[in-house]
Amino acid sequence: MDDNNDDNELKLVRDSLNGKWVLDRNRGHPSVRGYLETMQVSELAIEANEKGDAEHDTIHEIHLTATEYKIKKLSRVNDMVLEVTLGVEHLEPLIPDDRIKRTLATSEHLGHVRVESTMPTMNGVAKVIDVKNLVQETGPDGTPRSVYVQELIIMNESTQKSNETTRYFLPFEGEVVPTALTAGGNKK
Repeated sequence: MDDNNDDNELKLVRDSLNGKWVLDRNRGHPSVRGYLETMQVSELAIEANEKGDAEHDTIHEIHLTATEYKIKKLSRVNDMVLEVTLGVEHLEPLIPDDRIKRTLATSEHLGHVRVESTMPTMNGVAKVIDVKNLVQETGPDGTPRSVYVQELIIMNESTQKSNETTRYFLPFEGEVVPTALTAGGNKK
């Protein structure tokens, strides 16, 4: 039994962003309210997002190599997957109106990824910079652990408003199941 606990503790220290991570609701700014307000999302939708985030874990499953980046984001509100080749702009048509979302991901090493996106919204165009960095720290119990720190920056080109949100994710072990209840959620 103790051997299993030791194995779980070892998994708390990682040498890359690869693996599953759970949002730490007790650090930084776990709510993306400011991000959504900058995108001019309705108050009702923001409240629904916050309720979902408060009641259910947000999980990120990352696969990062020297050439590829894939992230599967699972939450109560949104299940999505982004899979791109590093250094190559990815164009994704959005329905309706054939609007185009542009994404460019780069990485300095397996403990870092930067994703820059330009996406049309219902109210204009948003530029998003999402930077993830692996950080080694000492946990509250004195043991070493890995954390990934997400710096999420958004600029609404129409209003010139911007927002920066810092979120922290902890290593996660276990099964992950789709949880989104939105019309676009629960895609496997």
